[in-house]
Formats: sequence, C-alpha cells, structure tokens
Amino acid sequence: MTIIRLSGKGQLVIPSEIRNKYNLRKGDRFLVREEAGEIVLRPLERHPLLELRGAYKGPSSLAEALIRERQSERAKEDDKRV
Repeated sequence: MTIIRLSGKGQLVIPSEIRNKYNLRKGDRFLVREEAGEIVLRPLERHPLLELRGAYKGPSSLAEALIRERQSERAKEDDKRV
C-alpha cells in the first residue's frame, strides 16, 4: 500500500509501479465512482482508432486547397505583370 497526496488542483499521482503493472499511459481515461464508501478508479479501454487521431496528415479540406490554388494563381499573375 502506498500513500499519495491530492494536489491543490485535485490531481493524484498514480505510483509508477501501478502504472507499469496496468500499462497506464498519459491521456488514459478512467471511470471514477464511489463504492461502499471508497473511491474507485477504473481504467477505460483504449480505442486504437482514437489513439491515431491527428496522426494522419492527409489532404486538407477542399476549401483550403482552393484557397492555396487561388493564391498560387494570383502569385503567377503578379509575376507576369512585373
């Protein structure tokens, strides 16, 4: 058993032995509930697709592509005038 302290921001630090044992990582989410006068933290399952969110740097929106295309055309027109 380990004693931990609640911070002024309401945060708890889960000891590294427990984090390692349960493979807990930064950003993991937990279900918090009261049970028989105790506070219980239960890790929620990770969703592999949600973990990949933001990793794909594919094509941007159509609007952004059109804006870039128009900027490029305008730059070419400006070069012709000079």
